[in-house]
Amino acid sequence: MMRKVMLVDDEYMLLRGLKLLVDWKSLGLEIINTEQNPKLALKYLHDNPVDILISDMNMPELSGPDFVAAAKAIRPEMELIVVSGYSDFDYVRAGLQQNAVNYLRKPIDTDELLETLHGALDRLQAQQQQHQIASLAVQTQTRTLVTTDQEMERQQLIDTLGIQFDPTTVVRLIGVLNPLPPKDLVSYLQILDVVKGFYVEGQDFIIIFQGTTDQLNIFINEAPHQIGAERRPFLIGAPIQDETQLHNRYLQLRREIARQYFFETAAGLRMMLPDTQQDTHPVIQRLRKLWMALIWPRFPHGFPNSLKP
Repeated sequence: MMRKVMLVDDEYMLLRGLKLLVDWKSLGLEIINTEQNPKLALKYLHDNPVDILISDMNMPELSGPDFVAAAKAIRPEMELIVVSGYSDFDYVRAGLQQNAVNYLRKPIDTDELLETLHGALDRLQAQQQQHQIASLAVQTQTRTLVTTDQEMERQQLIDTLGIQFDPTTVVRLIGVLNPLPPKDLVSYLQILDVVKGFYVEGQDFIIIFQGTTDQLNIFINEAPHQIGAERRPFLIGAPIQDETQLHNRYLQLRREIARQYFFETAAGLRMMLPDTQQDTHPVIQRLRKLWMALIWPRFPHGFPNSLKP
């Protein structure tokens, strides 16, 4: 995975020189943006992820310390390297207090830059491992919550995952069948406050969602394109009124997932109804009508229980 780097300096020639100073690609780094105006750099950070920011500390549009503080507020996990020709330690200290990786003096020494970049990459890798461990813990907690029948354990997990049964923000289970590639869905789920937890069961994702109807629509519509309801079966569970319904809603969702595989549904959005297994998917409805047309004439006095749809 290539790490994303942004360079910020009001002097164009210095930006150009920095791009040529090291072999960024061999380090696993990609310069995705350069900016001469720190205000435009902050706007870019609002809309785009950046792993490492290398910035001058003396720019006319915005002071170095103010820019560094604002950048870290937007991307707190981003690594920072500050660069300046100033000998004034106030600039150095301001950068370091905002968790800057290092202070590089102009003209930049190649070896010093390489050493600093390696240190930043090591910290990013350690940070990623911590996130993975935390994510695995949440997945384990989510799986246990929907499958357990122990009331005390269930309540502890609800508190841990921050789930609240509030009528204004409905809790639901959502199933996404065999998303490809799964890592895109994982990245999407990890940044959403409305996703209280998720885990993978076989090749399918089970998600605990809590939010309003508008938030649910946004969640569906903004899912990764290759995973969304137009590409993969997307199952929206019935509302869960309280914690005692969690396990039954999970069983209902599992049954519906099995049905989707049985009918080999390629795509589609299915909204499941409370306490019912009534079919709402058009393909299933058509198959049921066909089944009725074929079987009904053979049993004019009623269906045997084994044949009831």
